[in-house]
Amino acid sequence: MVRNLPVSKLAELIGMACGASGLRAEAGFRLALPDGHELPTVVRIAELGAPNGMLLFHTFREMKAYADVLGDLGFGFAVIREPRRDARFDLNSYRTMFRDWDWSGSPESKPDWM
Repeated sequence: MVRNLPVSKLAELIGMACGASGLRAEAGFRLALPDGHELPTVVRIAELGAPNGMLLFHTFREMKAYADVLGDLGFGFAVIREPRRDARFDLNSYRTMFRDWDWSGSPESKPDWM
């Protein structure tokens, strides 16, 4: 289920993969940090990577000052370049990436394909 409208090709493709895989994706998720800053992401996938989910960014520069804080707050993160506008959707490739990040949701909710 995609909660927000896709804001980029990456968010669109991740949203499609999550929708087809039974995962929750939040495009344009903004994380309120303890220091008062707000950290924008491409997308957050709730049940992957860490207890509070996986955050995706286009560049490391966007979040490097907060890398340690993200772990402390219970988030995983990945940097993924924006795909070409004509990029082909390959569900198996996305599911392989999701498996690499691992399941962090409740064990009884883990999809069979994981």
